[in-house]
Amino acid sequence: MKKSLLIILLILSVGIEAGKGQYEILYNFNDTNGQIPISSLTLSGNKFYGTTYSGGMFNDGCIFSIDTNGNNYKVLFYFNGTNGKNPYAGQLVISGNRLFGTTQIGGTYSNGNIFSIDTDGSGYKDLFDFNFTNGSQPISTLIVSGNILFGTTSYGGTGTYASGVVFSVHIDGSGFKDLYNFKGSNAGNGNSAYPYGSLILSGKVLYGMAYNGGSSYLENAGCIYSIDSNGNGYKNIFNFNDTNGAGPEGSLTLSRGKLYGMTGYGGTHSKGNIFSIDTNGKNFKDILDFKGIFNGGNPLSDLTLCNAVLYGMTEIGGSCNDGLIFAIDTNGNRFKRIIHFNDTNGNLGVGKLILLGHDLYGMTPQGGKYGIGVVFRVDTNLIDKDSATFVEELLMLSTSVSLFPNPSSGSFTLSLANVKEKCEVEIYDVMGERLLKQILRSTQDDNVIKLTSQPNGVYFYRVVKESGGVVGSGKVVLLR
Repeated sequence: MKKSLLIILLILSVGIEAGKGQYEILYNFNDTNGQIPISSLTLSGNKFYGTTYSGGMFNDGCIFSIDTNGNNYKVLFYFNGTNGKNPYAGQLVISGNRLFGTTQIGGTYSNGNIFSIDTDGSGYKDLFDFNFTNGSQPISTLIVSGNILFGTTSYGGTGTYASGVVFSVHIDGSGFKDLYNFKGSNAGNGNSAYPYGSLILSGKVLYGMAYNGGSSYLENAGCIYSIDSNGNGYKNIFNFNDTNGAGPEGSLTLSRGKLYGMTGYGGTHSKGNIFSIDTNGKNFKDILDFKGIFNGGNPLSDLTLCNAVLYGMTEIGGSCNDGLIFAIDTNGNRFKRIIHFNDTNGNLGVGKLILLGHDLYGMTPQGGKYGIGVVFRVDTNLIDKDSATFVEELLMLSTSVSLFPNPSSGSFTLSLANVKEKCEVEIYDVMGERLLKQILRSTQDDNVIKLTSQPNGVYFYRVVKESGGVVGSGKVVLLR
């Protein structure tokens, strides 16, 4: 991930110390107990269940549980290659007291498998092994309907291009059916390829997205598709064309006849978008185009919907370009940045968020104490639109103010040039909270500003005239 010099400097921050009840790291992965949790959490009672891509006893990933308050982290199962390897993405699904999931590779044929395990960690079963012809590298969440599991593989299947399959299988591993083979974008004529995201089921119809393919080989920007649960009636209901989005890697969310989702690329700024569309493929609406540092970019995760509000994460963007958590109305209004990841508190928002009360729970595959991922909780009311926008505006404003030393140990000197009007300086943290407001005693002499009570990190300042108007702004790094 490439970052400008400004962003690299921001990453030097040792982190945001949000108050208790705002943002909290519940668990830091430490390799021994797993690392790189690309998947999402699954809630059951007062426990979360999840997987890590690697780490653990054999470095092939593990299944874990953790209380919603962050206590009692427990590894339930270690993958060892033979029984599965590298659970890549998606959530575990629960039916009764059994968890069901997939691994990307490993298993009998090293093409991934479907597994089940009791919620207490006992009774692990390798239910089905992919052999490439029937699919390869499942990286999406399974869905369960009665005693049937539905899912996709990102590669494999029959045909020239082997671009993934839609499948069904009984929860005991029997009765596997290859419902549909993706023909590959190179086949042209509206064919699609690489269904990285998960399926959703509405009645007897499955909906999903494919990363490549679409209305023509030249566009090849991906599509939204539907297929009957018996494997009949496949159709591309909408084709992305880069202008309206491209390369969807997440999953769809369904509410009242509308599908909501994100693309990882394309759109106005080539950093992906949020969209809605009717289940019949009509009334496509581009709800939001991601810009990067301002509102995030390259979303590879799923949306969480509650009371007409969509919550999600982005892989890049935000104050430190490490991704962010956001909320937006389903009509595209009231966009809100909830938290900016800064590597210390997490990095790369790629999973699905779980909303419990006013709190969002999730994981990042990088960042945290050991740099290999965290489980976190964040209050949805942590930051408002105006303060987030203000911090980002500070990043973009040119400065006519001199400030030194920078980095500072807590006390720095601020001087103005050619300013005769009375001014004041305001100091903000990266969350947009104002920490200090101080009238400058002189616009001709140096002024001493003290932040000795604040923790190490990046802070922003702006100097404002008494009559209004910003004289200058910038950032200061506290480093002791």
